[in-house]
Formats: sequence, C-alpha cells, structure tokens
Amino acid sequence: MKHKKPTITFIENDSPIIQNSIPVKMLIVCSFSCIFGIVLMAALSHYLLMAVFICITICLCITSPQFAAGKISIETACLAPMLLLCFLYTPLSWFTFDGLLGCTPYLSILFITIIVLTYYHRFQIIILSLYGILMLGLTIYWLITWPGVRNIEQISNILIAYVFTVTLNVLIIEAIKRKNLDINKHITDLSLRDDLTGLLNRRAVTQVFDKLEGKFKKEGTEYAVVMMDVNKFKSINDIYGHTLGDSVLKNMATSIKNSIRPEDYAFRFGRDEFLFLFPSVNKRTALEICERIEADLQNIQGYAFPLTVSKGCALRSESTSATETLDLADQLMYKSKRSKNTDENLIKGSTAR
Repeated sequence: MKHKKPTITFIENDSPIIQNSIPVKMLIVCSFSCIFGIVLMAALSHYLLMAVFICITICLCITSPQFAAGKISIETACLAPMLLLCFLYTPLSWFTFDGLLGCTPYLSILFITIIVLTYYHRFQIIILSLYGILMLGLTIYWLITWPGVRNIEQISNILIAYVFTVTLNVLIIEAIKRKNLDINKHITDLSLRDDLTGLLNRRAVTQVFDKLEGKFKKEGTEYAVVMMDVNKFKSINDIYGHTLGDSVLKNMATSIKNSIRPEDYAFRFGRDEFLFLFPSVNKRTALEICERIEADLQNIQGYAFPLTVSKGCALRSESTSATETLDLADQLMYKSKRSKNTDENLIKGSTAR
C-alpha cells in the first residue's frame, strides 16, 4: 500500500486563544449609539458634542470595512472611537453638563468599562491611566472654578461613590476576563493535546509550523522536521493486544518528553507516528536529540520485544517550502524503516541456512 504523504495548511493567526467577541459587539453598539447621539445632540443644540459623534461615525465607517477584510484587528478598529470618546467627548461633556454634578461621571464609568472589556494588558493600563489623570484634572478644575455654593458633604459623597463604582467595575470585569482567558486556554490546550500521550496533536501542527516558517522567512532561523514511528507496531497490537500497544505509545511519549529541549515541539502525528519540530538547530543537533529518545527507549523494561523506532530528519533549508520539508522527513523515515526490514530479513535468511 502506497503511503499517503502528510500535508499541512498554514493559518494566519498562531495564537491558540479563542477570540473574544465582546469588542465586535461593542463596535456594533457604538455605531448605533453614535447615530442616536448625533440626533440627540442636534435636538439639544449641543453642536460640538454632535460633531464628536459625527467624527466617531466617520472613523467607524473607515475602520469597520478594514476589520471585516482582515486588514486590522478589532482592537485597532475600536481604538480611534475610544480615544475620541475618552479624550474629546469627556471634557466637552464635562463643561457642557455641569461637571461633577452632571452626566459626565456616569458616562466616564461606561467608557472605563468599555476600555477594560475591549483592551488587554499594557495598552489597557496606559489608556486607563491617562483617562484617570484627565478625570482628576477636570474634577480639580471644577472644584476650583465652581461658582455655586459648595456643599462639602454632597461633593465628598459624589466623589467617594464615583471612585468606589469605578474601582468595583474594573476589579469585577478584570476578574471575569481572567477567568474567561483561563477557561479558553484550558479548552484550547485540551483540544490541541492527544488524550493518550499528552503530546500535541495534529490540530496544533499548522500553528507551530506557521510560527517557525515565519521566523525562517523573516530572520533565516533554521528549524528541523523529524518524523519517527515505532517499528513493528501493528504486529505488537496484533500479538499482544491494543492495551499493551497503548502502553508502548505512552512510554514512547515519556521518552520524548525526557529527551527534547524545552523549546522543541512534539506531536502524535498518526497512530504510531510522531512529528518533531526543533527550532534553531543544525542537522547534528537534531539527530542528537533523536538519539537521546532512542537511548531512553532502551531503558524501558517489561516488554518481550525490543522497542525500536525509525526516523527521518530534514532541515527547512533543504527544501523550498515547509510542506516539502515535512514530505522529505516522511520519505527518509520510510526509507529507514525499509532498510531495517531488509536487514532483519537478511539476518533471518542467514540464520535459516
């Protein structure tokens, strides 16, 4: 039976984390809110605020098609409208609607919530910090220039309630985001792992290949592709049963984990086939890693047969594409397997004579 060559299909995004749909929904809500804001501000004759909503709508009309076409990320599409709302609409609204006693503090809580939901990590902290400085400056200016009679107790209660609400919102949303990220990471990790061996499965192959291929093309970073399978595995299953065959695969996976480097990738590619991707190596280093795996296998006890493997190793620079490199490693593995079968037949023939 002719062996079917393995194939890989590259993907655009190598991140395994499930994409968050919240920013997409917010982008849609923002579009409708801007239309409502334009109509409302026009009716109230607040034309500067109406102009801000018009600018945001124009930004949405420019960025939304680019996001839909895959040219920019959803975070980038949300960035311009978010900056206009925070750093242009907020101060204009503050002076239009009586500062701390108007609607702006409540709107700012909404904007802060949107920032926390939409953005992650360092950029989120930068926007929140700058927005916090803006709100503090507006509050101080309002307290200094407010012409009305100052009710210290009322102002203190408003400020305490505002700070408490903002802090509580941020903490709760951040906790929910962390929990969702942990759940997504766990689900993704399970979907990319082989149940029996714990190694990466074929779903993860394209993601890792795409990552290494990108570095090879941009930086010239070499990587090795190794195909390896267990010799006589079908006979092991037929003679000793699938339970023992599963035990062989588990021990094989243990030897692999003990032998590869932290930066290496190991996959269960087929029934008894394993694929390795070794970043930043030459042929000698790749073969040394394979030899460590084979040496570790020899230390496994409890089987009535020798546990051996066949392997094929190819460097990315030896082929014109990642797919060809994988095919070459596969061909070399089967060449090694045929060679070992021939040697065994010669030994058997010599013994019979």
